[in-house]
Amino acid sequence: MIIRRTAFLAALLLCLLPLCRATFSAVTPPPPAPSAQDSDFTMEGKITDKSAGKLTVNSGDNIIFHVLYNDSTEIKKKDGSPGTAQDLRIGVKVSVAGSLAESGEITAKKIEIEADGAGKQ
Repeated sequence: MIIRRTAFLAALLLCLLPLCRATFSAVTPPPPAPSAQDSDFTMEGKITDKSAGKLTVNSGDNIIFHVLYNDSTEIKKKDGSPGTAQDLRIGVKVSVAGSLAESGEITAKKIEIEADGAGKQ
């Protein structure tokens, strides 16, 4: 009788062993995909439209980007001197670095004025 119980328990443990391994094995979840909000993005083009806090920039071949900027956006001129929002005029060529949102808008961290255009504001 004791041999039967021992054999039964041994068989039961052998059957449960694979389940225990699957249950207690360490499964590492995949790393989260980077959010589009966090994507570093750079582009160059000419300003085709401007409103408060927003530029429309044509990067060529009619590829249009909407660039959002604010007080924390670093604006620089080509010579390295500080620029202002007033320097961002229609027709001016700019280089933009920032975060690309899922909506396609770029939140600018840095705008560098590459070339001055003969444009209006």
